[in-house]
Amino acid sequence: MCSKLIKVIFIACLSLIFAVSLSFAKGKGKGQNKDRPPGWEEGEKKGWQSDVPPGLEKKDEKQKKKRKKSKNRMGKKPKSKIEQEVEENEAEAKAEKVKKKDEEKTKEEKLEKEEREAKLKTKKEKWKSRPKREKSSETR
Repeated sequence: MCSKLIKVIFIACLSLIFAVSLSFAKGKGKGQNKDRPPGWEEGEKKGWQSDVPPGLEKKDEKQKKKRKKSKNRMGKKPKSKIEQEVEENEAEAKAEKVKKKDEEKTKEEKLEKEEREAKLKTKKEKWKSRPKREKSSETR
C-alpha cells in the first residue's frame, strides 16, 4: 500500500515539474504573437517607416510584388480565337433562351388578360339580360 502511494506521489510530482518547465521554455514574448516581429511590444520604434523593421522593408516589398505578379499570371490568360468564338456562341444561346422565355411570358399574360376580359363580358351580358324589376308603389 505504501509503495502505491509513493508511486502516485512521484508521478504527480513529475507531471507538475513537466508542466512548469513547459511554461518556462516558452519564454517571455516568444510564440505568443506570430504576426508581429520579435521585440514589437518592447520599447519605442524609432526610424521605422512601416510595421516592418528597417532592415526587412526591402524583403517585404519584394514579397508583395511577387504576390501581385503571381496573381496576375494565374488570373489572366490570353484566349485563342476558338475559345472566344465558343464563349460568344454560348452567350448568344443564353440570350436566345432568355428571349424565348420572355416571349412565352408575354403570350401567357395576353391569354390571361383575354380570359379575364371574356369573363367580364359574360358577366355584363348576364346582368343586361336580366329582367328589370318594376318599382311598385306599394311598400311592405
